[in-house]
Amino acid sequence: MEAKTPFSQEDLNEIFKISPADPERVISRESSSLEFKESFGWASLPKYLKTSAAYANAKGGYIVFGIANKPHRLCGLSGANLKLFEDIDPEKMSRNFNEHFAPEIEWTIQEYELQGKVFGLLYIHEAKDKPVVCTKDAGKDLKESDIYYRYRGRSERIKYPELRAILEAKRETEQRLWMQHLENIARIGVREAGIFDLHTGSVTGSGGSFLIDESLLSQLFFIKEGEFSEVKGKPALKLIGHVEPLAGSVIGTVKKQIVKTKGIRTADIVLSTLNQDNVPEPDEYIKQICFESTAFLPVYYFIKKSGMTLDKTVEVLEGVVSRSATRGKLIERLKSGNTQKLAIPNGSTAAATKKRKYAEALRSKKVNAGLTGKELEYCLQAIRGLTADEVKSNSKYIRELLRNWFNKHYASAKGPLADNLRRAICWVDEALNMGDCK
Repeated sequence: MEAKTPFSQEDLNEIFKISPADPERVISRESSSLEFKESFGWASLPKYLKTSAAYANAKGGYIVFGIANKPHRLCGLSGANLKLFEDIDPEKMSRNFNEHFAPEIEWTIQEYELQGKVFGLLYIHEAKDKPVVCTKDAGKDLKESDIYYRYRGRSERIKYPELRAILEAKRETEQRLWMQHLENIARIGVREAGIFDLHTGSVTGSGGSFLIDESLLSQLFFIKEGEFSEVKGKPALKLIGHVEPLAGSVIGTVKKQIVKTKGIRTADIVLSTLNQDNVPEPDEYIKQICFESTAFLPVYYFIKKSGMTLDKTVEVLEGVVSRSATRGKLIERLKSGNTQKLAIPNGSTAAATKKRKYAEALRSKKVNAGLTGKELEYCLQAIRGLTADEVKSNSKYIRELLRNWFNKHYASAKGPLADNLRRAICWVDEALNMGDCK
């Protein structure tokens, strides 16, 4: 079973999929791997535990605190609610899991900021050893000996088909492990093979047995077959295969901490560029474009800030896992070096005349900031008709116009206007920053 990496940008974008009609609401739905809670409180702990066990027995999943159920409003956590979440003691949380379920439930926690609001996320990993069984009652939600499973948007007692599938998978895994052990024994020889209990330090074989002191278990140095140790005087064992550390073993455990991250969306990418913000992780802004609906967003500002070369940026983007076609289009845009510059038309049509008029108004900084509709589209195309030097010499003025128009029109803009806004912003980004990216 391949371990899933929680809190990937793709997952976060799916969870916080904002409604185009209402920026205060998400259109994501509760599912076999997603559940929303408006608030966090210890009184509801049994419900959280039940959902967690259900996720562990299925494919893993998220509990998101700060999103109302119906409709799915972005409430966020605040005040006492937020403090309760931020003050979660990982040891106490793990103790609650271990007191009510076995085998162990693996979990990860994160705090996520989006649109000025803070959300709490609890991710439950798919269990490596299923089924996870309830070992202790808790109110009306948890009953000893029950096995919970995550169905579409619900956590319930497991049904026969899912339980049978879990037990068959467990049997197949055990058979595979037995075959691996038998192959190793056959390679070594039955009389020469022994069993090393990593928990007790006991080694037994056909020639007798011996015990390794517990204090030495963490100091053992394994030599892989065909290699040698350059560390003299270190206790060594010949290793056929490989050894991986066990959770909770003598090497010690790492204390969980709440990781805090900030969400990045189209507005953050655009406004950070126009404001020339000193963003802390510019590479994250570049990667986020892969998850947006268009590749025509400013990118060179962030490449320059990151210090990466264009080749390195493409390499990073190729490593981003995204189902969107935007990633490929962005990579092609960077590889080709094509820009969004337009030629100012010389014709006598009304459209050509207006574009020339707006280009001159931009040069003299006399554009009406209240432009709307078709007139605004002509002005945006005129921005793309300016040379790179003209954009640089009027940078502050043009960026202020674009910032105003983006804030005022982009969220409600339809088709051509939204596209013209994006491409004009892209050309300004290219004119100001592309030359510094090699």
